[in-house]
Amino acid sequence: MTQPHQPDDTGARTRFVINLVGVVGLLFGVLPIVRYLLDLSLFEFSVAPYAWLRLEGAARFLPPAMVLVVCIVVAYLLEKRATRD
Repeated sequence: MTQPHQPDDTGARTRFVINLVGVVGLLFGVLPIVRYLLDLSLFEFSVAPYAWLRLEGAARFLPPAMVLVVCIVVAYLLEKRATRD
C-alpha cells in the first residue's frame, strides 16, 4: 500500500525564519543607521536597544552594523542550507 503524501512544510518554515531574520536586520540594523545619518526622530524606536550604551560619534554605528552583518550571514547560511536540502 502506498502512504498518502503529507505536505512537507519545512521549506515554508525555513522561508519564514529567513524572512524574520531579514525583518530584524532591517528594524535594528538599517533603520538605526538611517536614523543616525539623517537624524530622523521617526525611527527613534529602532535605536532604543542601543540607548543604554550611550555611544557617541561614529561608535554609535557599531551595534546596528553588527546586527545587520549577523542577520545577513544568518540569512545567507539558512538560504544555503535550504537549497542544499
